[in-house]
Amino acid sequence: MNPTARARQLRRDQTDEEKELWRAVKAGRFAGFKFRRQHPAGNFFLDCYCPLARLAVELDGFQHGLPEGIKRDEEREAFLAEQDIEVLRFWNHQWKKNREGVLLEIWHALHRRTGCVKVMRKEQNHRFVPPQPEQLIGEPKPLPRHSSSPRPSPPSDGGEGVRRTGEAQEHAHE
Repeated sequence: MNPTARARQLRRDQTDEEKELWRAVKAGRFAGFKFRRQHPAGNFFLDCYCPLARLAVELDGFQHGLPEGIKRDEEREAFLAEQDIEVLRFWNHQWKKNREGVLLEIWHALHRRTGCVKVMRKEQNHRFVPPQPEQLIGEPKPLPRHSSSPRPSPPSDGGEGVRRTGEAQEHAHE
């Protein structure tokens, strides 16, 4: 199957969480940033990808926590890091329980990678209104992680976890 046909199939077969994320970021709704859905990158497909920021957003189900899923994700992330594509990875349950927190993390990554608070395009479509820069105090605090593993952590105490790769991971440990 060629990449375009495969991307179309993945769009048709999206999980409910991926559909909801797409509704939040499509058509410039997310502070004017343009996203692509099931974007091909090498042999991989990215759930949501912002070309301006070179940022991929992935929502993961349980299969990504299995050994074969972890191995596949590590290979994928090594390839994407070579392409200077940062990956923000969230578990599906994080999206369900803390949608606003996930969206804020995405916005922080977009802001950090582009320097833009919002993109002045299709303003009538904007659904996510970013905070004013003067309202932000210091660096954004990532959703807490429960281990040093590069995998997002399932909540053990009701907390949330996020995994960052590439440049974001370097900044998170400074």
